[in-house]
Amino acid sequence: MKIIKCGDLGFKCNFMAAGNELEEVENAILDHIEKQHKKELQNMSEDDINHLKHRISTLLGRSCGCGAL
Repeated sequence: MKIIKCGDLGFKCNFMAAGNELEEVENAILDHIEKQHKKELQNMSEDDINHLKHRISTLLGRSCGCGAL
């Protein structure tokens, strides 16, 4: 089971994406961010967005899958 919390990515939000497949959870959190945090995302630079995606991959890649820092 893989879990990632929107709050762990710097957003003031309680959303949590969970699933068994890494790609499934990554897509769910990115979809949530694009829909619910559109304004913040529009204010981010390309480097900030790349850093966000890297952070998602890093958190989901942890062996425990809990998404905790």
